[in-house]
Amino acid sequence: MNKLLFLIDYLIKEGNYEYNKELENALKENNEEVLYNYFRYLMNIRLPNNISEEYLKIEDEYLQDRLKSKTITDIENIKSIRDNLYLWQGDITALNIDAVVNAANSAMLGCFIPLHKCIDNAIHSASGTRLRLYCNDIMKGKFEDTGKCIITPAFNLPSKYILHTVGPIIQNNVYKKDEELLYSCYKSCLQTAKENNIKSIAFCCISTGEFKFPNEEASKIAVNAVKDFLNDSKYDIKIVFNVFKDFDYQLYYDILK
Repeated sequence: MNKLLFLIDYLIKEGNYEYNKELENALKENNEEVLYNYFRYLMNIRLPNNISEEYLKIEDEYLQDRLKSKTITDIENIKSIRDNLYLWQGDITALNIDAVVNAANSAMLGCFIPLHKCIDNAIHSASGTRLRLYCNDIMKGKFEDTGKCIITPAFNLPSKYILHTVGPIIQNNVYKKDEELLYSCYKSCLQTAKENNIKSIAFCCISTGEFKFPNEEASKIAVNAVKDFLNDSKYDIKIVFNVFKDFDYQLYYDILK
């Protein structure tokens, strides 16, 4: 609890914020989950400016402590559905694997909406402040093209790397260009995995959340892109389709079976 209180206090003072009544009550009651949400809120909205090494060290320790309380799933304990293809329903931030894929926005700095339920927010929140700082050093204010990806360390996740890719945003109809760009997301990540000798990778359902790509069509594109890569490259890699919703699980199960 002391580490969490230090982190909250640091971020409040840094941002010139004030302690409100709800936070003060949570402090009196030692309500760690409410306090964690305050910490995550402050971390989500923080710009990638310089920060003290002491803060980063304590944040790493705290996030590692939280990680120990999670049920970690190892890629070796997931049964393949066919060949090197796997289907797994669960929290991608609790998956012990070489690399996980993050559905990012073009700024590549994570989600700044406090406590947002997108995967970008979940991954950055679990990984920690170091991830946004690292991404900022790569991007230097630029924007990534849709269909491309960057690779970063995973910091406080069980995985080793994060591959951040920008999926297409659907306004109304899905056009052929959108399909090609989503296909490119998967191929870009897999090519980057090969170049970095990554032997296992977990894909989230890219673009199907806030970016509104239809789930059924997206799942077909995802599987086709992965199969094409495996056939063309002959690279030996375990590929996990990570889903959160029952609906997506059934879609991938039907395609893969």
